[in-house]
Parts: sequence; C-alpha cells; structure tokens
Amino acid sequence: MFKAGSSKKSKLNTGKATSHNSKTSINKSTVISVAIIASMAFLVLFRGLMITSGYEKLEERSALLSETVAENQKIQFKIDQMLDLKNIETIAKNTFNMGAPSKSQTIYINLDQADEVKKVKGDNSFFDSVKNFFGGIVEYFS
Repeated sequence: MFKAGSSKKSKLNTGKATSHNSKTSINKSTVISVAIIASMAFLVLFRGLMITSGYEKLEERSALLSETVAENQKIQFKIDQMLDLKNIETIAKNTFNMGAPSKSQTIYINLDQADEVKKVKGDNSFFDSVKNFFGGIVEYFS
C-alpha cells in the first residue's frame, strides 16, 4: 500500500505539472499577442506623428512661400516704377547732372554701305593641303 500511495502522489504531481505547463503556454501566447498588438499600436501612433509633423512643415513652407511671393510682387512693382522713362530722365538730370547732348557731341554714322562678302581665290590643291598639314605638325613640335 505504501508503494501504491507513493505512485498516486507521483500521478497527482504529474497532473499538476501538466496543468502548470498549459497555464505557462497560455501565458506565453498571451504575452506574445499583447506584445504584437502593442507594437502595432505603437507603429500606428508613430506613423500618425510623422504625418502630423510633415503637415506642420508643409504649412510652414507654404506660409514662407506666400510671404516670398508677396515680397517679389512688391519688388517687381518698384522695378516697374523705376523703369519709367520720365523717372530715368529725372534721375539722370538730378543725380548725375546729365543733360541733352549738344551738337558738338553728336556723331553721325553712315549705314548705307552694301553688305558684301568677297571670296579670295587661293591655291587649294591637294599637295598644298598636305604641305600645310605637315608644316603645322613640324611647327607644333619645334
């Protein structure tokens, strides 16, 4: 009987160990599942943070662009005002003490000449070409 009782204890212990192993495997799978879900949630939150950061940068650059465009329009308006011929004449007279040219400063150029191209006839034989080629080579090395 003593042996039988001890075998019952070993069977009971074996039964407890089996139930403990199943609880451990359930706990491991639960921990893994929770870790996977937590990492997925972290990735979703991180992606949302990156998108928000990108939108903020985009808004800053859009504001900078609109400011730059407005400044360019103001500068272009000033340039257009400065290119007025009356304004240029006023600046030339007042700032640089310039005036209309006198008759002694006027120079006339005759543009009635005909446009002509003259071809000069030369010795363009094959032997002259070879002579000029080798002459250039000798000149280069000397």
